[in-house]
Amino acid sequence: MKKMFGILFLMVNITSFGSYEPWNYNYTSVSVFQGNNSADGYGESIDDRYVEFEGFHRYNLLDMYWFVDFFDAFDSGSSDVHGQDPNLYGEINPRISLDGLLGKDLSFGNFKEWFISYQYDFDDSSYGGGLKRHQIGIGNDVYIKGFDYVRMNLLARYHKEAYDGSIEDKWDGYLLNAAYGRKLHTFKNGWNIYFSGWVDYVFGANESKDKTDWSGNNIGTDHSLQWFNQLKLQMKYIDLSYSYKINDSFTEVKKSSYNSSDSNQHILGVHYVF
Repeated sequence: MKKMFGILFLMVNITSFGSYEPWNYNYTSVSVFQGNNSADGYGESIDDRYVEFEGFHRYNLLDMYWFVDFFDAFDSGSSDVHGQDPNLYGEINPRISLDGLLGKDLSFGNFKEWFISYQYDFDDSSYGGGLKRHQIGIGNDVYIKGFDYVRMNLLARYHKEAYDGSIEDKWDGYLLNAAYGRKLHTFKNGWNIYFSGWVDYVFGANESKDKTDWSGNNIGTDHSLQWFNQLKLQMKYIDLSYSYKINDSFTEVKKSSYNSSDSNQHILGVHYVF
């Protein structure tokens, strides 16, 4: 994996960009969220106040999205994860433009720029090495009328670490994800109402069907869905938001009386944009 990405970055360095001049941008924010009723495949739903650092970046051929969530950020006894681990969870999704590497416009129809896409999911759990997941595949920026952006990836998943589970060191399933956003209204003072969201759909995770609970009962499934939508009041540097997240078979675990894998979540947020 490391050798492959070394070759890709070398290609970026030696490729002549020619007339390839994408719109470069840099966005970083820090947010405080109050999340209620968060899904858990192995227990009751979770209420927690957490901090998230997030970034969207583009420079020439390189496109990247990332975030890191810090749970129980205020060390509060009222948090359902107080004194527990993991303390953080993050995702890093760099993409390299195929259009730019090849010096060709590969777009057709509503499918615009194409990318080689990689995503790394991780946490800091002390149990069984925690989570370390590599995902690689293809990405695309899709044009849909009325939206400022629609960003999609189709990735194959490799689980390097998975809490000592049966899927460790195995390729298991695929992730289809999309992120989207559009401005709904601009006020006279320059503030905006902005709608954005993302969806993660895992499918074909046949190894995950063998997951068991603490008693050895089979709870696994080969699919899962997370669908997050947010309304945000954008001011100059401070934003306010309300979000609603739908979960189905969270972490590829079937709903049962012992877990909350289908629990839907309400989230209030305050954001500072750098």
